[in-house]
Amino acid sequence: MVVQHLAQNLNIISKTTHQHTRQQRLLSIELKELVGQFYQRDDITYQLPGKRDYVTVTDDNGESMTLKKRILLYNIRETYQLFVNEYSNKNVDLSLTSFNELRPVNILIHSYMPHRSCLCIYHENVNLLIKPLSKHISCDGLNLLQEFTSMLGCDEQEEKCMFSCCHLC
Repeated sequence: MVVQHLAQNLNIISKTTHQHTRQQRLLSIELKELVGQFYQRDDITYQLPGKRDYVTVTDDNGESMTLKKRILLYNIRETYQLFVNEYSNKNVDLSLTSFNELRPVNILIHSYMPHRSCLCIYHENVNLLIKPLSKHISCDGLNLLQEFTSMLGCDEQEEKCMFSCCHLC
């Protein structure tokens, strides 16, 4: 770089006038609102019940408002995959990084969940078992918790299947 600069100053080589500029595409307002609404859904996030579980934000007009804190039920990658699967027919072109950056400030990731919330063996140990199991067994359904639970029963929306009372499962 130094040699090139000296050669340009002595007119040995021509000075470069073209600089590479990266084109940054702007996300539409509709897409930003769609992602924001997706994060606010009850099947994606859990609203914390405490009276201190609020966050204060200022909007574009400078007015402050309080929003209830919500915790993601999945990790960011799983939430992104749910978003892509649900809106694949609308040709939504959004990267995982952009999806994470569009996360509202009142939506917190799972690690911020207070310990007074449910961390029982039935809910948390499944995640701890799936991670090492997916490294040793090559199966498509072992990567995400939602895919794993859908493989356990014939219908994950049916209560009998999830409580092991179904005769077909």
